[in-house]
Amino acid sequence: MIKPVGMSIAGLDTGNGAGGETDLRVYEMLGIHGVLAVTALTVQNTKGIKDISVVEADFLRKQIETLIDDFNIEGIKIGMIYTKEQFQVVRDLLEPYFIVVDPVLYAKDGTQLIKDVEEYKKIILPIAKVITPNIVEASALSGIKIENENDIMISCKKIRNTYNIPYVIIKGGHGTGKYSFDYMCSQDGIRKIGYQRVNIKDTHGTGSVFATALTAEYIKIKDVEMAFRRAREFVQSSIEYGLSIGKGIGPVNVSVEVIKKSLKYEVVEEMTKFADFVENNEKFWLLIPEVQSNLAHSIRPEYVRDLRDIATFRGRIIRRWDRKVIVGHPVVFGNPTHTARMLLSIIFKGVNGTCLMNIRFDEKIVNGFKQIGYDQIEINREMEPSHGEGKTMQWIIDYISNEYGKIPNVIYDRGAKGKEAMIRFWTKDMNEMIEALNNLLKLL
Repeated sequence: MIKPVGMSIAGLDTGNGAGGETDLRVYEMLGIHGVLAVTALTVQNTKGIKDISVVEADFLRKQIETLIDDFNIEGIKIGMIYTKEQFQVVRDLLEPYFIVVDPVLYAKDGTQLIKDVEEYKKIILPIAKVITPNIVEASALSGIKIENENDIMISCKKIRNTYNIPYVIIKGGHGTGKYSFDYMCSQDGIRKIGYQRVNIKDTHGTGSVFATALTAEYIKIKDVEMAFRRAREFVQSSIEYGLSIGKGIGPVNVSVEVIKKSLKYEVVEEMTKFADFVENNEKFWLLIPEVQSNLAHSIRPEYVRDLRDIATFRGRIIRRWDRKVIVGHPVVFGNPTHTARMLLSIIFKGVNGTCLMNIRFDEKIVNGFKQIGYDQIEINREMEPSHGEGKTMQWIIDYISNEYGKIPNVIYDRGAKGKEAMIRFWTKDMNEMIEALNNLLKLL
């Protein structure tokens, strides 16, 4: 068996932000084959729900029976489930399974997603192995108005004891403050995970994604607490890279980790291509300064958050005594070189650049860049204030941005005491970097 199987019982979100179709994507991202039994079709987008068409209980029964007849289902996530009749079908067919319940009582726009909450409590909650309410939902299920951490703990225990649920996880994302916590109540007591609150509006689907990710991780490792922690990490990155689409509350980005891994693979391939160009160009030694060179290459700027998203050569780009240039493989991410720091500073200014190299200062090289069409600026390093280690590159970019309002591709200085004169050259992509340097070398 290549993939284990997980099921989702949920409605469909036509805006693809939450619901069953998002559950299937989360399962896929985490290595689970997802199957789906649909409870309702919602008419919605990022601005809210316009209408709901509920699936008849008999048709829901046929869906579930057909799936469990064929697949070895190892975990089930229950999301939107609307009527008492649907509740009973789910309980009759799925009670023995490992079930994670996301009690979606209301949508973000206030639309009621469970028609009869009292029947839901009686029929669905007792079959849950894990339930994942947010603070608002936990208040509704426990009857306790949650205003502080103590209220959360009391509510968590009350829900667990009232409905005999082994694990109750109350999500703290609806609270306030710089940091937030999720709380898990079990027979072993209460565990909590802290994380930095992300100031972003695109959070549609967080609850659904968390419950599905927890189900997926449990299927793989059969450990609820570890699945809780892994699901929390998955949701955090999905929120950080939320999709700014639509006119309302956009969905989280459940594909971000796979996307970033793919982008990093492309960066490594392009760095290898650049290394071949460098080592096979007989004039490249002319560009290498005394302190040697390095190339920084980032993934797409909109996905860059820190130096871990920028690659350099671990061993730098070195000019030997015989003018042979050697590239110091391997390609590594997160190496705090000057080139990586400057590229990060440029990207944080909103510039669409992904490559940057430090080059030997020479008037002929500066003029060569001008001949092939690149704007440039000279920086006086004597003006640099005293600051901590690693701040020089940021200071250069901040100074240029503040003084000139833009950041030219060629940034050079004539050095200072203890500082070699240097040219820094950035481009939007690797193809431009190679083409530009090739054209430059033809002029030297």
